[in-house]
Amino acid sequence: MYEEYIKSERTPAGKVLEHILRKAKITQKQLSIKAGVYPQRISELINGTRAFTIQQSIAIERALGIGIEGYFYKIQANYEVYAYLTEKERETHPDLSKFSMALFWDTKIEKINWIKNKEWVIQRIFEYGNSQEIEEAIRFYGKETIQAVLQDTHSKWKKETREKNFKEFV
Repeated sequence: MYEEYIKSERTPAGKVLEHILRKAKITQKQLSIKAGVYPQRISELINGTRAFTIQQSIAIERALGIGIEGYFYKIQANYEVYAYLTEKERETHPDLSKFSMALFWDTKIEKINWIKNKEWVIQRIFEYGNSQEIEEAIRFYGKETIQAVLQDTHSKWKKETREKNFKEFV
């Protein structure tokens, strides 16, 4: 049952603990008593305002009968690595001054992860973008990436515009 969370990289350890407690119908106070961890500390771990220590992780695992040593600590480490890499990816972006706010009307342009969301971004630019925006996308991603993404796009929405821009610029 618990193995499914150990490889989770997108879920903070505190949220996993909260989920486990809810499923087991155990209160934070009950866990606190059983694990020998201050009630406020349990709350802070769940809310993500405090990181798990190895000792807390092991005490809570034992109190919950989880047989994986360092369980919450490992989940926390996986999440921290994921969060760090995601933040680094967000720092990697094209020249945002080349894009109009209207192109990304439904999101904040500075919040876009240009690496993880490249398929969506490239499709959007080639469907709605102007020549400056398309050229900046090509400069940032490279022609090979643009070609690969657009060839794998099967949406019929704005297909003619996408294909026209592809032929003209790539």
